[in-house]
Amino acid sequence: MKTWIFIAAVLIISALPAQAQEIVQEPLCFALRNEAPYKVYGNFVTDYYVTPDGTRARHRSNFRLDEPDSVDKEGYPSDRAEFCSYGPFYPDRKLEIVLRTLVPIFNCKTRIDQGEIVIKGKRKPEGGTDTWAECFE
Repeated sequence: MKTWIFIAAVLIISALPAQAQEIVQEPLCFALRNEAPYKVYGNFVTDYYVTPDGTRARHRSNFRLDEPDSVDKEGYPSDRAEFCSYGPFYPDRKLEIVLRTLVPIFNCKTRIDQGEIVIKGKRKPEGGTDTWAECFE
């Protein structure tokens, strides 16, 4: 009897519609700034979506930000960048941010409509670094 109740519950839950992903008509733009005393690398990642051929995919946008107060050859700040996305977003208009070296070292899902996203970091006395982003829940 318990097995039948479990199977019925699984069937009911799987028949419920999945939470609709938000995709916007006009892109939502946001700023990213590096306050770590070294160059940082990473990317923003959208939620999964299903392509016309039925496979799951996500959009990724890579970034590289220089040390604070850095400028490029043309004199533009290279420690900050602006990004825009149509989605699909995670719930509450969130995107995933991943910071990495050769491998991922930090990730979180952050709202992009709450202000500038700031990357922080420090050098450890024993060597290496500790790097994170101030994510908006």
